[in-house]
Parts: sequence; structure tokens; C-alpha cells
Amino acid sequence: MATINRPTKASHWYHRDGSACHEIIAKSSGLPRPTTVKDARQLDLIPSVTNILGMKAKPALITWLQDNAILSALNTPRNPGEPEDQWHSRIAEESNKIGREAAEWGTLIHEQCEQFATGGAFMGTGEILQYVEGYEKWHRCNVAQTIDSEKSVVGSIGYAGRLDLHAMMCNGRRAVVDLKSQKLRGKPGKFYCEWVMQLAAYGDCLREPGDALPDLISVIIPSDAPGPVQVKVWDNGEAGLKAFKACFDLWCFDKSYFPSVA
Repeated sequence: MATINRPTKASHWYHRDGSACHEIIAKSSGLPRPTTVKDARQLDLIPSVTNILGMKAKPALITWLQDNAILSALNTPRNPGEPEDQWHSRIAEESNKIGREAAEWGTLIHEQCEQFATGGAFMGTGEILQYVEGYEKWHRCNVAQTIDSEKSVVGSIGYAGRLDLHAMMCNGRRAVVDLKSQKLRGKPGKFYCEWVMQLAAYGDCLREPGDALPDLISVIIPSDAPGPVQVKVWDNGEAGLKAFKACFDLWCFDKSYFPSVA
């Protein structure tokens, strides 16, 4: 079996005050490296919401990754005399490149929406403004006031995360809004159950004991062609929170790390 060089996967961690600690300085090289569970134990860090949701199977994501790997293999022929492990590593890099480019484009869209939510205007220029026009229309019609944008929140059981938007809506209700970029290809977007789990985890950080969760809203922004956003207001927030806490318990068991009692 050929050895395939794969990049180290990032893993998001936070201090208990909500400040990020996604990387630490390696003693051997003096360079940043991704934070590990071992580091978390030593520094009393808590995992991110997305870290915890990584325990849940995501069939659609697995299919997408498989499709990328197949296309990358077909589009990366072996060079004459190239060792098998080098060839396989190039295929893996090509597959990672597809996902990386999609993530970078999604980040650009998120950054523009954050700028609009906090400052009332987009700071970008060119093509990206066409892609966020649909979000601007939705925001102006539905959001009365931005409370926080890109804010770190901490859960009492020992997790943290960074929410996209905490706002007062025009209907007088408070809401946590999460933005997702998605290739729609002219079709309805797909809203996944882990999205309400993520939103409920954030919402639970923002409420007082005994209070109801804020409204939980997912907004899909088309990433393959400019167009209107697609929106879902979840009506199963408490069930989503229960499912998230089940993932949290599984994560703690799997990692043998229990930040709620650290």
C-alpha cells in the first residue's frame, strides 16, 4: 500500500472565555500547528461546536468527498516513472484543492455578509457583490437590529463556537442566524439536521435558565450563481439541542476528555 501525504486537518478549540486556540506553537519547530486533544487537556481547552458535530455521520458530505476523489483520480494521470506514492499524493492534493477552493469562496461570501450585518454595507468589489445581493435583500426585509456578528459563545457543559449573526428580527423576536453557501444548480437547497443542532447549541449559550431558545434560522446563499437566498426557520430547536448534547457525550467518550468536569 502506497503512503499518501495528507495535510493535517484543522481542529477548532477555545479557551473557556471564548477566545480561540485553534493553533499552538510547536516546541520543536517554533511554528504554528493545529491544536490537539492532548494540548486541550494540558491547557483546559473546550471543543468547538463543529468539532463535536464531527461525531455525526454526514452521508451527503461523504458522497461529495468520494465524487471529488474519483474526479481527481481521473484528472490526474500518472507521470512516466513516477513512484506510486507520489502519484497518489498528487491525487489527494488535487481532491483537497477542490474542497479548499469551495471553502475559500464560502469564506468570502461570509465575510461580505458580516460586513453588511455590522456596518450596513459591503466592502468588497466585483463579482462577489452579485453573490451577496440576495442576502442583502433578505437582511433588509427581516433583520431589525444586529446584536452580534461573528461572536464567540460558550456553553455551560463545556463547548464553544462562533455564530454568524445574533439579531432582533422585524417580527420582534430574537434569532440566531447561520449562513451556509451551497451550490444549488437552480434547485432547492438542502437543509441538514446538523444545522439545527449547531444553531441550538449557539442559542443555548445565549438564553437564561428557563427561557425558550431564540428563533433558529438557516440561510442558504447560492455559491455557483447569483440568486435569492433560501431560508428555513427551524421548529425543532429543543430536539436539536438534545441531539447535540448526545453528540457531545459521544465526543467526550471517544476522546476520553470531559471538559464539563475539567
